[in-house]
Amino acid sequence: MFRALVGTTAVTAAVFACCPPVSADDTLPRCAHHKTMINPAEPMGHEDCRLISTDRRGLAFDVTYWSTGGPSAPPLAVKIEVTDGSGTVTQTINEVTEPSDPAPVGLEDLDGDGREEIIVPIARRSYNGGSNTRFSVWRAEGDRAYFERTQMEGQAVYPSGDGYIVTNWGALTSRDLTFYVPTGAGFTVAVTLTLQAEDIDLHTGEVRTVSCRTHQQEGLGMIRMDIKRAQDVFCASPAAMAIWPDAQRVSAAPWRPR
Repeated sequence: MFRALVGTTAVTAAVFACCPPVSADDTLPRCAHHKTMINPAEPMGHEDCRLISTDRRGLAFDVTYWSTGGPSAPPLAVKIEVTDGSGTVTQTINEVTEPSDPAPVGLEDLDGDGREEIIVPIARRSYNGGSNTRFSVWRAEGDRAYFERTQMEGQAVYPSGDGYIVTNWGALTSRDLTFYVPTGAGFTVAVTLTLQAEDIDLHTGEVRTVSCRTHQQEGLGMIRMDIKRAQDVFCASPAAMAIWPDAQRVSAAPWRPR
């Protein structure tokens, strides 16, 4: 069910605290989904509903959408009320979305710490023949009930296989993989790779050779690597090797700021 957005200035990722404690809306139905898709083949519906985490905290997330039109109009904002086991609202998250928002809010433990993150798709755009979605990931450290926001963009977000989470962003002949480290402030960028298809069979479309290079990122100091070491490590990571896995890898110099 959509609610009209009238005379309201929505602020992306605003968090509001109030006193006395607010109780959750027990009238919302359970969501038909638990996880979401960042870049579904077809847009998914947005329904007001309640998500319940399957992690050790078991928090509930009441998700409601706003629109200036009727039920068929795309949402322009979403509110997520986080509630604890007593039904008390511990955090309210507001995100501005766009009509191109392709999917509803979902929960998933991306970093493997035993806590589920909140994933909020915001808008989808097409770049050079590939669709990419801007979205936010909200993470709670340890057993906290308070979530911190990180904005990301890509076609998918998933564990890298070696301790990071990664977004896969790109078009038909290139991919940007951005690796994030979980922190108390959400997720921090460690490094971005660009994988470029260098040689493509024009008859079959098969990618025969791929170059991989790193971008300079401030987060390299956090993981104690220089850019050359980062390129050696991350270009050989499971996430990078999964992109065009049968193609031969060719060397490329890291990109450095001028």
